[in-house]
Amino acid sequence: MTTENTNTNPDNQNNDNQNIDPTIVSKDQDMIAKLVQDKLDENLKPIKDKLDSAYTQRDEALAKIAAYEQKEKDENLKRLQEEGKHKEAYELQIAEEKAKSSALEKKNIELTRDLSVRDALKSLPFRNDAASEMAYREVVGQMMQDAKGDWVHRSGISIRDFVKTFAESEEQSFLFKAKESSGGGSTITKTSGSSTEQKSLFSMSQAEVLALASAGKLPNQK
Repeated sequence: MTTENTNTNPDNQNNDNQNIDPTIVSKDQDMIAKLVQDKLDENLKPIKDKLDSAYTQRDEALAKIAAYEQKEKDENLKRLQEEGKHKEAYELQIAEEKAKSSALEKKNIELTRDLSVRDALKSLPFRNDAASEMAYREVVGQMMQDAKGDWVHRSGISIRDFVKTFAESEEQSFLFKAKESSGGGSTITKTSGSSTEQKSLFSMSQAEVLALASAGKLPNQK
């Protein structure tokens, strides 16, 4: 009677594991990471395309409205001049110049806001340009001017503090490259009565993080 010799020696299995080429494992991991990245890029692209299309349509509509309004103003000014109403025509020209000056000032102020937001975002590890642009539009849409005329988040915290909490929010994690795990992540120590509990930033809502940021209680916050 022939018996089949099955080797179940765990030492042999350990030897087999030790014979695995780490270079091959590394290449496999790189390939998986690339496939994941490509899939994320593919999913983000149509979102960016839709956003770009929406903003283009908005800009085109605004341009048409501005052109129509300017045509009406020109015709009205010409009519006043032809009727000999030079004072009214002059006042209309002055009002238009003031409006143009105000619009230019507003544009310059918004440019300062946009540059500040992009500067705060530039060091973050976005997955790609589409993710970076989405983050920019989300952040810049929540900015407002304070009593001093400075641009801040609508909660009152600075642009940089808001960008920091934005980047740490789990809701926005799809915009950033995956991080290697190095432990439990940043935590906030919260005291309630006589007990102390630790809560991860990533498990908190954006509103909770903003409240902590506003109170100056974020990790490493100056």
